[in-house]
Amino acid sequence: MRSHPVRTRVALLFLLATAACVRHSQTGPEVDARPEPIPVHVKNENFLDMNIAVVVSGVSRRLGNVVGNGSGDFMIDGNLAIGQTLYLTATPIGGRGQATSGGLSVGPGQMIDFTVASTLRQSVATVHDAR
Repeated sequence: MRSHPVRTRVALLFLLATAACVRHSQTGPEVDARPEPIPVHVKNENFLDMNIAVVVSGVSRRLGNVVGNGSGDFMIDGNLAIGQTLYLTATPIGGRGQATSGGLSVGPGQMIDFTVASTLRQSVATVHDAR
């Protein structure tokens, strides 16, 4: 009668191993479903340096800064951007006001150009296919 618990354990281990094999064969190869990062090109036509941020779902995330009359390139995490309306902001360092892009919808394979005008309220952003 001692062999009965051993047989039960062996049968249980066999069932677990079989279930693991079946589960593995159904999933197939793993696919990386993370979206590509979204490139952002910022052209600052203002003489003040600007802090650049992306706002998604009311949460602001700083991308970096762009010097006055300069430009900069940034990346937005694709998980944040795809399927969400986002806004870009430029806040002058040592100045007042803020430039806002307005709501942007970005899809896979697209990028954003954000031009910060010398008059902040005239700033504009465009979404287009990445080059």
